[in-house]
Amino acid sequence: MTVVEIVRQSLQIGRSHKSLWLFAFVVGLGSGGGGGGGETAGSGGAPGALVAAIVAAALVAIVAGVLMRLVSEGALIEGVSRAHRQEALSVREGFRIGWAHCGVLFRIAAIYVMATLVSIFVLAAPYVLAVRLLGRGVLVPLAIATLIVAVPWLVTLYAVQALASRIAVLEDRHALDAIRKARMFLHGRMRHALKLMVAAFVGTLFVVAVGVIAIGPFVLLLVAAARLLGTAPVAVIGALTLVPAVFVLVAFMGTVQSAAWTLGYLEQAERRS
Repeated sequence: MTVVEIVRQSLQIGRSHKSLWLFAFVVGLGSGGGGGGGETAGSGGAPGALVAAIVAAALVAIVAGVLMRLVSEGALIEGVSRAHRQEALSVREGFRIGWAHCGVLFRIAAIYVMATLVSIFVLAAPYVLAVRLLGRGVLVPLAIATLIVAVPWLVTLYAVQALASRIAVLEDRHALDAIRKARMFLHGRMRHALKLMVAAFVGTLFVVAVGVIAIGPFVLLLVAAARLLGTAPVAVIGALTLVPAVFVLVAFMGTVQSAAWTLGYLEQAERRS
């Protein structure tokens, strides 16, 4: 499949399988959301119990968010696979399948994060040491050399993680077994993996562009209407119309991002069988 074909099939799945929208929304939200550093306002002498309650609530929210992200990822992988076979996945069944694979997806993600952090340290340590010993004159050449090694390696790690997640869900494998098979699968197929990454990126850009074209004029209309009608009624109208539109937009983003890898893996698996 070409990049355009992968994007087209992903959008088709998003349009015809609305039961996947909730899971795709969570995946799209988690993939697109940056971890903007929250402002740490002074505690202002707040009681220790209040601070502890706030911290506990934040931890619960983080755990719940990560859990929902893993459940949604597993459900969406299975849902895309069934859509590829012209079958459907209900929301209830999606939660059941996602929960069943939540643990293995967490272990794969944890291994990927640890491998990435160790790789960054291993790659950065010689660079920092050389700059300190040889001076700033080697700063740029060493940076270029480090990037030449780091970028392909980090891309490979990401591809292994993405493929291992699909292997774990679709073939019901343990984390290390799925990672091992993903490495074997990727051997000689790095070009295919890069195509899947491009498809996910291009598909996301396409959805965002369509969203801006569709929602942008309406937002400008609301801004103009606020001067005539006031902020309160326009805010209500905006909430009733924009919130569902943004939900659908993010759901399609999540579908493209996940389906690109799932469809790409299924295509290669079908060729081997």
